[in-house]
Amino acid sequence: MAKFGFKCVISFVMAFAFVFPTFSNGLFIKAHASSITVKHATRSVNLVSKALSAGKKVGTLPGNAPVFVTGSSGSYYRVQFQNKTAYAYKKYVANGRPKAWYTGYAADTVYLHDIRTGKTLKNTLYLATPVTVYAKQGHWLTIGYADGYYGYAQTYDTHIVRYAKRGIDLSYLQPSGTNGIDFKKVKAAGFSYAIIKASEGTDLPKTGTKDYFVQDVKAAAKAGLKVHVYHMFDATSITAAKQEADHFAQRLSPVKQQIGYVFVDVEYENLSKNKDTLTRYVDAFITELKSKGFQHTGIYTYYDFYKNRLNASKLPKGNLLWIARYNATLGMQADVWQHRKTNCKINGVKGNFDFDLTYNKAIGG
Repeated sequence: MAKFGFKCVISFVMAFAFVFPTFSNGLFIKAHASSITVKHATRSVNLVSKALSAGKKVGTLPGNAPVFVTGSSGSYYRVQFQNKTAYAYKKYVANGRPKAWYTGYAADTVYLHDIRTGKTLKNTLYLATPVTVYAKQGHWLTIGYADGYYGYAQTYDTHIVRYAKRGIDLSYLQPSGTNGIDFKKVKAAGFSYAIIKASEGTDLPKTGTKDYFVQDVKAAAKAGLKVHVYHMFDATSITAAKQEADHFAQRLSPVKQQIGYVFVDVEYENLSKNKDTLTRYVDAFITELKSKGFQHTGIYTYYDFYKNRLNASKLPKGNLLWIARYNATLGMQADVWQHRKTNCKINGVKGNFDFDLTYNKAIGG
């Protein structure tokens, strides 16, 4: 399992491991080489109850899936499958472990099943943990599990994505440098991007507070992080929405070359309760922002707010979607998922952060 230098308890993968070896004290143990030989299916192969073509079908393995061979009987290998002894036609089974198809990443809670025992097992994989994918059958993927052991698992394909990167988001009130955020340590801890608050409404930071926005953007970019920014939306009219967009654009002017996407954060309860009205205000904000030269735009909001307070079908097209939901799964399509915001800390880095996961290379790099 990949290790990252942070303490926040992140959404995890609950493993019902589809494995051979056994599970002991939460860890995989190696199967005895004398009892199990790992081969692989050269094509989809039926498993039958007897070493006969007329044997009752007990399951199917997809091409390139691992085959756990325990013996031989004529033209068939004796194999272990879901706590049963089954037989696979030798013609469709080749020596050697399966070759990797591609590397994917855990997208949310992943459910796996133990082939040998059929029992539900639990283990923890952190969100975005790399996994090797070997085969697919219908919507089910065969993946590698527990590197260095005879560990393979099967999971539903929506739980594995081909691209995923971790990021953080923070306020302009959080300083970088000696007395604040060390973005180099953020990068070293496995994070790829930062999304930094630039503005709220049409107000500048309150008198008596320090504004670290420009400093933070430059420091994050220098550390090798992709940098994106957001604005807290507070408009209650079309005119106010345009004024907020103008204010946001002014705030971005000193760092325009360092930033990627610009998001409008729509979450305040005082915003219009009429879905179509609020959607028009958001549309006006984004349209005005684009007129100022910011073409890479996106919308941030909470899952429930998106479902109940905005009219998704009337939102501006071509915008990225950044959704907050503090749950084991996101439950919808989005480009960025803010999955944790409470007590999220990175080892050796001052400050609290929200943790995000992106499935879009434009955000994660």
